[in-house]
Amino acid sequence: PVLVVLVALVTWWVVGRALRPVDRIRHEVDEITVAELDRRVPVPVSGDEIGRLAETMNRMLARLEDGQDRQRRFVADASHELRSPVASLRQHAEVGTPELREVVLAESGRMQHLIDDLLLLARADEGSLRLERRPVDVDDLVFAEATRLRAETARRVDTSRVGAGRVLGDARALQRVVRNLGQNAARHAAGEVSFTLSVGGGEVSLHVDDDGPGIPAAEREPVFGRFVRLDEGRARDAGGAGLGLAIVREVVEAHDGAVSIGTSPLGGARVTVALPEATA
Repeated sequence: PVLVVLVALVTWWVVGRALRPVDRIRHEVDEITVAELDRRVPVPVSGDEIGRLAETMNRMLARLEDGQDRQRRFVADASHELRSPVASLRQHAEVGTPELREVVLAESGRMQHLIDDLLLLARADEGSLRLERRPVDVDDLVFAEATRLRAETARRVDTSRVGAGRVLGDARALQRVVRNLGQNAARHAAGEVSFTLSVGGGEVSLHVDDDGPGIPAAEREPVFGRFVRLDEGRARDAGGAGLGLAIVREVVEAHDGAVSIGTSPLGGARVTVALPEATA
């Protein structure tokens, strides 16, 4: 019995020592994210199969990092190169015929907006989405968007349930969230868009409602994907590029918030954004 116990202890110690590098490799790999592909797993000096496995994983991480760098450079270069022809188109349109000027300015504006959206999503993917953290009155953003919708659309915009709400965040990014939600609601509404802003439980909750056809429960999560549009049969210029809600989710989650879709009391869709309330 003593010999059996001694052999068991020695075996346990030897196996544990042999597998300790594996546990370190597993721990390191588990913490590597898409924004930290420059990290590498530790390579044991034993030179055995575990060491070769670690070297193989490091070579794989190097290939992934190189591919990410190539993608990042492509997006940055493409965005930079596309800005110049868009600006040139707008300049030439300003001196053309009224019909040509209207079409070119509209299309170049859509192209510029699409470029900005793609660049924002690319920065979010690589973890370099820079956001300022300052007090932002969300109700001011909502009232500004409601004023814009009343001037540019034929929809009735209700802001009677908009109260005061302040968060810590990036004013421009949050303005983009409110604008995307307002545009999306106005695009699908039959005649009315409603904003509701309230504070409770340490959160600022924004509800954007419309009286349109709504979004089926099975499609409420997929619509936050990129280039996803509920009705693929609609004209692309009427329905947008399908990036609005994807940007909303990226920006809201970067502010430690959450966004969801439900059924509106008006009969259409309700998009809810919850953000942490700014404390004194």
